[in-house]
Amino acid sequence: MFTGLRAHATCLALIAALMLPATMVSGQAPARDRQGTGKGFIWKFERDGRIGWLVGSLHLLSADFYPLPASMNQAFASADMLVEEIDMEEASNPAFAMMVLSKAMYPAGTTLSTDLSPATYKVLTAWLSKNGLAVEAFQQMKPWMVSLTLQTLALQRIGFDPAFGIDKHFADNAQKSKKQFLALETAAEQIDFLDRLSKRTQDLMLRESLESADTELTEIKAIASAWRVGDVAAVEKLALSSLQDAPEVYQSLLVDRNRRWVPKIETCTQTRRCFVVVGAAHLVGPDGLIALLKQKGYAVEQQ
Repeated sequence: MFTGLRAHATCLALIAALMLPATMVSGQAPARDRQGTGKGFIWKFERDGRIGWLVGSLHLLSADFYPLPASMNQAFASADMLVEEIDMEEASNPAFAMMVLSKAMYPAGTTLSTDLSPATYKVLTAWLSKNGLAVEAFQQMKPWMVSLTLQTLALQRIGFDPAFGIDKHFADNAQKSKKQFLALETAAEQIDFLDRLSKRTQDLMLRESLESADTELTEIKAIASAWRVGDVAAVEKLALSSLQDAPEVYQSLLVDRNRRWVPKIETCTQTRRCFVVVGAAHLVGPDGLIALLKQKGYAVEQQ
């Protein structure tokens, strides 16, 4: 049962900024306005002499978030394998773009005007007209793709840029230092998570992403500000409260994926010192990777 439409709007903004890779989004970072913990958004986990690190990524940031905390750079230097959600080279392949289009577009005979609820279509056309965009340009896109496209434009306007995303930063450095690399899933799987969302969920997310756009961006800025100073409680509250109000999204995009990732992370640490970089929302809360590793007997400590 959904507890409120606004949850879906915030979910969409979080998907773009915290969970999905920077290949789908691209543009002033929040001010340094929080009191820090003195630690970064990074945890060392260890069991039976097996060591690894978990880093919560923001997939879009700005240059003033750098340099990163020393704890991140030191851990990365000590690791011999980088683990991320996907291989960014795969996601930048033209074949991937074609695959996205094949899933994101309606089949012949279906359009937004025929598929969306009348209430959502009315909100969409009004919003597009107000922002100088033609609804015709979006008619063939499924609601989840329309939502992501419009969220992308909004994130660009406030200065978030995938060029400064944490995952991209470490992927680039791993390539330079010739570290080994492991992807936890494929880029195609990430698109499938969105495409499998129910029609009702997609409709609600699109409507509320338009009606609450300013609030969403304020929350994304607040998450980035909390992330900068290692404020775990704030990131958990901001990132998860809305997601947990949308059970289908929370289960599909966080819970299920986290559970699939844990065995892969454990296997990695059997032979390597693994530096794991995933969206920050995947680390926190009762279903996060930190909690799951603790349940398996790992000592986990923020660095």
